[in-house]
Amino acid sequence: MKTFGLFCINNGRPNVLRLWCAQIKRLREELEMFIPAVVVSGEEDRIACQGYHVHHIVRPNNPASDKFNVALGYFRALGLDYCTVLGSDDIISSEFLREQIRLQEEDYDLLGVKTFCFYSGDGPFRGQMVRLTHARMLGIAKTFNKRILDQCDWRPWNMSRNWGMDAIASKTIAPLVKKTGFVEKGLVVDVKTVANLNSYKIWGKRLPRVNPQEFYDILSEEELQILKSL
Repeated sequence: MKTFGLFCINNGRPNVLRLWCAQIKRLREELEMFIPAVVVSGEEDRIACQGYHVHHIVRPNNPASDKFNVALGYFRALGLDYCTVLGSDDIISSEFLREQIRLQEEDYDLLGVKTFCFYSGDGPFRGQMVRLTHARMLGIAKTFNKRILDQCDWRPWNMSRNWGMDAIASKTIAPLVKKTGFVEKGLVVDVKTVANLNSYKIWGKRLPRVNPQEFYDILSEEELQILKSL
């Protein structure tokens, strides 16, 4: 079995990050395996990460692009075969991760998703969820094979920027990727709050509504309680 890890960067929104860390606990329990996970953010997140046995690295938020490379540097030292980048507000189901693990054995250079959901965690649209379909290789849950990372010195975010993170990495690895796969089982949810740069309102008006129970059903009781507290 290939080795892999999950990582994110964060700036503010401590309760959202707690939700991210609680999902790591759920995934480890339901898959019955220790999954390396790392968060790169400010000192204020260290205690929360430690409480969930998630590795934490302190790094300034400017430039944000450097924080991604720092996370990958940690996984490089661990010798992992695959690395998955999530937003600090991205939640995945165990079914999704099981399918991703299966696809890793097929040795894809890059794994992504075609379908995911946006959930409104607070504000006037709280509890609403919409689904985006036929998306291809957006930043959420993008998974890099070490073979690709080796070719860019584990620095796909090779520009000092605070915006356009997915575009930077995609441009760097595009000439290197020969075999791309997509995880089409399970659930991936981007939990939007009013603090997001791209709010739920933008997507809620454009995409079909779905029953949020689908999201609630994948969460642990601890995650549900954190979600309610946002």
